Amino acid sequence: MNILSIETSTDWCGIALIVNGKCLKKIQEKTPRGHSENLPTYYNKLIKDSKLFNGKIDAISVSIGPGSFTGLRIGLGFAKGLAFSKGLPIIPVPTLEIISNSYNHNYTKFKVYLFSHRDIVYHQEYNSGIPVKSPKASSWDSVDHFKDGIHYGCDKLLNGKKYFSTYPLVEISGLLAYKNIKNWIVEEPYDLVPNYISPFELGNR
Repeated sequence: MNILSIETSTDWCGIALIVNGKCLKKIQEKTPRGHSENLPTYYNKLIKDSKLFNGKIDAISVSIGPGSFTGLRIGLGFAKGLAFSKGLPIIPVPTLEIISNSYNHNYTKFKVYLFSHRDIVYHQEYNSGIPVKSPKASSWDSVDHFKDGIHYGCDKLLNGKKYFSTYPLVEISGLLAYKNIKNWIVEEPYDLVPNYISPFELGNR
């Protein structure tokens, strides 16, 4: 199983090749406002080394949100373009789940946070690595914080909390897609849309 993984949910842009549950090659860089230009370049660089996977792609995984409105739109748009042209399915991967697995930890009960704007964050509760509730958008002070947490972009909001910071790794997105392919795969992704979770519809605790 060869999966092309795409990650554009934050200011990091990346693409990776997952073959039978292993990452063979990845390109990922912090490129604020450069996703639309860089993603095709990364893709072309990746497929040039076709000997890695005999030029065959079986599915495309893409970070589906929540996250940057523009980044998610660019990533899914690129994934759809490839999927339609090659007749491939798409595996949408929840962004907060990518972040939760991008740091090797032994937390039991913890929360994952992704900065949106001002004091608004996307957040989700996890228990032993399993999401407990759906992700929400809330003001930082309204969230019921736990002792343990993982975040990206929330440094100015932490107020002394020792949460680990990591961005969503593109290879983790692809590995999650490989692991959950039976439950997450979308064979006909024509109507697939990002999970934007409007930060203006603030969730409760």
